[in-house]
Amino acid sequence: PAMPATASAVSHDAPAPCTDVLIVGGGPAGLSLATALAQAGLQATVLEQQGEGALAQPAPDGREIALTHPSVATLQRLGSWERLAPHEVGLLRQAQVHDGPVGAGAGAGAGMTLHAGGTGCDHLGWIVPNHALRRTAYDVAASTPGVRIIAGATVTRVAIAADHAELMYARAGDAADAPPQCLRAPVLVAA
Repeated sequence: PAMPATASAVSHDAPAPCTDVLIVGGGPAGLSLATALAQAGLQATVLEQQGEGALAQPAPDGREIALTHPSVATLQRLGSWERLAPHEVGLLRQAQVHDGPVGAGAGAGAGMTLHAGGTGCDHLGWIVPNHALRRTAYDVAASTPGVRIIAGATVTRVAIAADHAELMYARAGDAADAPPQCLRAPVLVAA
């Protein structure tokens, strides 16, 4: 069984391989951050529990993600927006926000309706399946120089020092008695 990730003091053993930013989590946010950092000239290492196949071709999970105009502009700059298939992108023209049950009765909230009227845009944003965003973020990150993706990795320890973070991880398929591997960076992001 995998050891739970814990925070602790940094070890002072042999130096760990370095990168500018460690990112734990290979979803759309983690992979997009890695791509943006690499495009800015930094080295980013992404660790993800899922295997490479699940990253490259994620299964549909039923979630739809609403994206604003600035979010889509970011995905366009990163190069992942144009990798979406036309049938994966829908326009979001109106949204209702509720805090609690919908409808009549005790505790029912009236909610708030949002629409694009008066904004100069014909829609609020876009709606895209989560698995499609995951696939395109991986496509771009995997082909971006400066991004290293370690799939099938389970983080077993995180240590924070004044000038860097260090993490230990094991990979799926490693021998049970294999020592965990170590990475170090000035910044660690949980995505």
